[in-house]
Amino acid sequence: MGERRYKAFISYSHADEAWGVWLQRSLERFRTPSRLVEALAERGKAAQLSPVFRDRDDLSVSGDLSEAIKTALGDSEFLIVLCSPDAARSAWVNDEIRLFHKLHGPGRTFALIVDGAPGEAHACFPPALRFLLDADG
Repeated sequence: MGERRYKAFISYSHADEAWGVWLQRSLERFRTPSRLVEALAERGKAAQLSPVFRDRDDLSVSGDLSEAIKTALGDSEFLIVLCSPDAARSAWVNDEIRLFHKLHGPGRTFALIVDGAPGEAHACFPPALRFLLDADG
């Protein structure tokens, strides 16, 4: 796996935008401990957790993800999904997860619950996180 333009793509409902802003800033400001920087450098890995992609504009009203979103998903090493009842209902969030999994597989996806109860998976996890998907999604 080569270096990608983005360390991570944050997928979230726009109702959870404050969490998205917080997470992006936190990740991009994170300073890796020097001993870990050296160990990563020996392996040819970058120690920074930036840049992180978070869309800042409303998505188009079309039924598809924009080309910019598709490109960013393809060029991201990890996907971080901000899970909430709003995200669980968002077709956009679900489509971003499905496309990332189709491009990179599900093994590089992280779910961060920002609202809803962990025991109530259907209350905060989008369908693409709740079910194994085949090649057709």
